[in-house]
Amino acid sequence: MKIIDNFLPKETADLIEEKMLCNTFPWFYEDCVNTAKDNKRFFFTHAIIKERVCYSGFYESIAAPILNKLQPNKISRIKCNLYPRENEQYIKGFHIDLPEKHKVLLYSVNTNNGFTLFENGDKVPSIKNTALVFDGNLKHVGVPQTDEKIRMNININYL
Repeated sequence: MKIIDNFLPKETADLIEEKMLCNTFPWFYEDCVNTAKDNKRFFFTHAIIKERVCYSGFYESIAAPILNKLQPNKISRIKCNLYPRENEQYIKGFHIDLPEKHKVLLYSVNTNNGFTLFENGDKVPSIKNTALVFDGNLKHVGVPQTDEKIRMNININYL
């Protein structure tokens, strides 16, 4: 696992955050987080690449700056996530993103008290412009924030 602070230039990180907060950025409702068993939580997503196909016109403004620095060989998925504030922080639904071998880059778009927790107990806070890179076989879960209205991140599954 690797944590990279100040992953992008500040101006680029600010532009990505502004773009994702703009009222023209389409967010899509997801009825549960991680599994259908977690049906009390919901969140919003925006698929940029899904099953290796680009679905979004926001590739250049949001994904390209991250990918230019990451330099992946193959991209399986790029997904933007927006989580609404919760009343409490709880842990439910450790998972892996994809069944095949891959790596994950989880980019924090804004700072909040939510975090990513790994099954082994490692905890990585959500701090704006921080990239968390880890082996896709590591089970993890996003723990909701209670301080800010939203938690936004960009999840890239790649080789």
